[in-house]
Formats: sequence, C-alpha cells, structure tokens
Amino acid sequence: MTVVDNVASEPAVAEGPPPYLAGAKGSVRLRQLIGARRGWLMVVAPATGIDRPLAGVTIWDPARAPGRHQLLLVVSSHPTGDELAEVLAEASAAESAAVVVRSGCLPREFDVELAAGRAGAPVLAVADGVSWEEIGALARSLVSAAGFGVRGATPTASGLYELAEGAALALDGAVVLTDAGLRVLAFACGDTVDDLTSETILARRAPKVLRERLVLAGSGRNVSRIEVAGAGPRLVAPILVGDLVAGHVVVTPGPDTPDCAPRVVGEVAAAAAAWFLDEQAGPDDEDLVRAELLRGLLTGRGSLEALTERLGRPAAARWCLISLGAHGDGETRATSPARGLTPDVERLLARCARMLDPSAATAVLDTVAYVLVPHSPAAGPSVFAERLRQRAATPVGAPLVACVSQALATGDDARAECRLLKQAVAVLAARPSAVTADLSGLRPHVVIAELAGLATEYPGLLNGALDVLRRDESPRSAEYLDTLLSWFDAGCDATRAAAALRVHRNTFRYRLQRIEQLCGVDLDDAVQRFTLELQVRLLVLRGGW
Repeated sequence: MTVVDNVASEPAVAEGPPPYLAGAKGSVRLRQLIGARRGWLMVVAPATGIDRPLAGVTIWDPARAPGRHQLLLVVSSHPTGDELAEVLAEASAAESAAVVVRSGCLPREFDVELAAGRAGAPVLAVADGVSWEEIGALARSLVSAAGFGVRGATPTASGLYELAEGAALALDGAVVLTDAGLRVLAFACGDTVDDLTSETILARRAPKVLRERLVLAGSGRNVSRIEVAGAGPRLVAPILVGDLVAGHVVVTPGPDTPDCAPRVVGEVAAAAAAWFLDEQAGPDDEDLVRAELLRGLLTGRGSLEALTERLGRPAAARWCLISLGAHGDGETRATSPARGLTPDVERLLARCARMLDPSAATAVLDTVAYVLVPHSPAAGPSVFAERLRQRAATPVGAPLVACVSQALATGDDARAECRLLKQAVAVLAARPSAVTADLSGLRPHVVIAELAGLATEYPGLLNGALDVLRRDESPRSAEYLDTLLSWFDAGCDATRAAAALRVHRNTFRYRLQRIEQLCGVDLDDAVQRFTLELQVRLLVLRGGW
C-alpha cells in the first residue's frame, strides 16, 4: 500500500457543516436530535420550543464565541450558576440550538427554567451512560446526513443507501459503506465502476487485496488516499464511534471528483456514524447488519457467503428460508394498507427469531418478512417456523402465517424460493385460519395464485362458460360458485362435496345439472372440466364473481 496523502479528520465534536453543505436538501431541527435516540436527551427547560435549527455541535469555551445554531455542550461535571448563566447568555447571542448539560449536575439554587426562558435557549440533559462523544457524533451525523439528502432522523437501513447515493453524486465516484469487518452494507456507483468495485459489491465484502490495505489505512482517524495495485486510487475514511472504528467509507474517485473530496469523504463517515451508535447497546443492532445482508442476498445485490460468514456458519452449510405475513383482513399496527408487514416490525421479528436460533437473519422485503436459518433435518424447519409464528404474533400485534422452503445451498436457490414464498404467504393469508405450511405442499396453489395475477393483465382468461353466472347478480350465482368449488375440492366426488356444504346429495347433483344447462358445459369432458376448475379457482382468488 502507498499512502499518498492523509487529511486529518474532524474531532468527534465539530463546529458545524462545511461550506459545501450550504443549501443542502436537509434541514435538521433540534427535535430530530432528541427523537433520534430514545432516552439519550431529556428536555429540562424548553424555553421557546425544540423546533430550532441545528447546524452543528461544539463544546462550550468561555474564550470563544459559539457559531450560530450550534448545540452547546457544557462538559463540566459541576458547573456553577454563574457559568450556566454565562453559557445561556452566549447561547442567546448566537441563537444556539440548545445548551446541553450532564443529567443531575445543575446547581440546586439555579432556576434553570427562568434563566432559559430569559435567554430563549432550551436546556437539555444527557442521560447517564451516554458519552459526550456519542452526543457529538449523533448531532454531527444528522447534519452531515441531511447535507447528502438522507431523509429521516438517522441514516439507518435504507437510509444508508440514500447516504451512499448522495455521496456518489457529490464525489462523482463509487461509494461503498462497510462494517468493521469490511462487509458491504450499502453502495452507490454512478458511472464509476471498475473491476475491484464490482467484485466488492457482488461478494458483499472487500476482496483480500483491498482488505489488507483498508485495515492499515482505516486504523487511525484520518481520511487516506491509497493506491491499490492494478486498480488505481481509493479514498478511505474510518467510521468512528468514539475511539472505535465501526466501519469504513471507500470511494473510487471519478474523472470529475472535486479537490475537496477528502473533506466530503470525512463528512460521509460522520453521517454514517449514527447508524453504528446503537451497536454499543447489544445484539439488537447486529440484526440491522444481518437484515441488510439478507436483503442484499434476496434482491441479487449480495451473496450467501457474505451472510453466512457474518452468521458464523461454514460456507458449505445448508439453509432454510421462511416467509411470514399478516393473516386475514384485520387492520393492526403491523400491517400496511396492502395487508403486509411493515418495516418497523423487522426488529421484533429478528429478536424472536434470534432467541430461537442465534444464527437467524431476518429482513422485511415488500411487506413480507423472511428469516434465514440453518437447515436442521433433525429439529425440523417447520417446527422452528411454527414456534416463530406463534411467538412473534404477540409482539408484532397481528396473527401471522408462515411458509417454509426446501433446503438451500446457494444464493440462487434462496432467490428462487423467495419469489415463491411471497406468493405462498398471500395464499395462506386468505385461508380461514393462520397456519404454518411447507412450500412443497403449496406449490400447486402458488401456481394458481400466479395465474390469478396474470388474469389481471389478461382478463380474457376468465371469459367463457362462467360468463352467464358472472352476469347474474342474484344470490344463486354465489351458490353455484360454492357448489363448483366444493365439487372440485372433493375431487369431483358429489357425495363428499354435498357433505362439506351440508346439503342432500340429490340437491347437490341437481345444482350440478343446472350449472351444466346454464353454462353450456359438459362436466364429463376432461378439458372442459379442467378449464372450468381453473377459472373458478382464479375467480375465488380475485374475490368471487
């Protein structure tokens, strides 16, 4: 590795956004900072409100006036009343976003609400266990992320892709965001994609030739420019959470990459830091990394090898994919208008899955949840899926259905099963009760469901003998539909079908004869019978006549 130059990164607490972020799409407010991490900040004195602009964060220094709209951190463990009065006066003059103190450190004799009201500056308290470095990293991350057009309070999950895309536009280059193990979490390429970048994205991990250089380049707090033999230069920045290197930003410069690129790369790293802050809290945030890798696998942007390595399993292991969806038509907090699971239940499902199997990975994709677990013929994947379905229903707030794939060995297997599992969930969701089923037994029903979707584009598939009944708005048409469906479900056995409908066998046979007469069909003809059954089942899936 050749280090061409190094640019010192900003300190954990910086004074504000760099000039190139002026006029950026995002506009950060104090309320976003307060809501970004629950329990980190408490409003002690709201003063004029918490919807104030936030442009940066700085440690209060009596010898230096703060910049405009800054978050002023009073890091002293025992500030006096006079010191706090001075801080609030400075905050008032600078139109600061807020003054932040350590929880429990306010002097008893100091009337903070009165002083804050006079100064017009809110006062916040940092909870015990939250460091000043974390507050600084979070505030700076919000400001930097807004500069790259990231929506929402923090760049998490899909927001990481938004951050990468915004950075790629600003840098005119390919941008890859990784975790500490150099596994790819998000990327954006633009027009700059060389072979090494392509290999990194497809494998979902930096190749060995790049890993060795990134470890050395990203070991400090600097933005580095490195030369990779046969691949050209890279700009590398560590994503820092305090003194911990939580990940990396890797940029392949393009022909029009600006001279200020090192500074921009540093801002990208600062913006990404908020995504890693919660990793200090425990295993819940490991689920976010696993979810991104599983989403990448199922959408064709990632590999099974990268995910299995993260899960600590051998590359040759066999896996099982389970799909879960909301059952029935009930409106719950877990379901969207399309009656599918919403992304906010991903963590709940991931926690339940991980408690049952520590090697599970969970992701919500297109309103369906997918859980990848090691395949264990002895334990039985259906048993795992049923336990997960029942256990997750309570925290998710909705009855669930689940479908289990066959054993999977490759990423292509997983992607092929994913499409079928999504259809299977739709089939199960329409059934009277919530159940767990194997995909192997549902495949014929999945085929019918796919044909029903095709009939939406080609409604002529439903035209024919049933047209007479479809135009009949009387209750008789629904009765005849039930008659045909029961007959087909019973394998064309009139006695069994009559018992299922609780009518006399002769009554049932009379209905069949009337259907033949009205529709002009011969139910003894195999082709006519097959066509009629197919149309009946398609109509049922589409909601009836």
